[in-house]
Amino acid sequence: MNPILRSALGAITLAVALSGSGPLVAEPLDKKPAPSPDLFHPKRVMPQPEAPDDKPFAEHFVVFHISTGDAFAQKLVLNNAQNLANFYGPDKVVIEVVAYGPGLRALFRENTYADRIKRMSDQGITFTACANTMKAMGRDLHSLNKVARVVPGGVVRLTELQEAGWTYIRP
Repeated sequence: MNPILRSALGAITLAVALSGSGPLVAEPLDKKPAPSPDLFHPKRVMPQPEAPDDKPFAEHFVVFHISTGDAFAQKLVLNNAQNLANFYGPDKVVIEVVAYGPGLRALFRENTYADRIKRMSDQGITFTACANTMKAMGRDLHSLNKVARVVPGGVVRLTELQEAGWTYIRP
């Protein structure tokens, strides 16, 4: 640290200590500023999402994002989702894995993890595929894992779930 800066900080610290007035505290504002109507959307602020009918006791709502075709990254997402489901138990957590871009490959029938994704789906984890990416890749429903649900856009789905209060995780 710069010697001049160090001695200035030392002098300030000494002055505060000798003043005996205790810690420095900011004075409260007389008037709180009004929220900007352009930046606040009350429908997007939810303390907790509503539990779906099939999981009425759910307390945690988590969406995972996969947008890379890298097999290691796909495995990491699946491991994280499974670990979360194991920790909270299937009745206490709702988990969705949203795949788009090169990450959509995770939901192809021929993917290395296709059987694992089927087992995870049987445990209540949802897998969604981006229709925009499917179109761009020239893929149809028959090329996807049977458990995958198609959504209009992966980014749109992530946005909607976050606005609804879900926790977003991108491993």
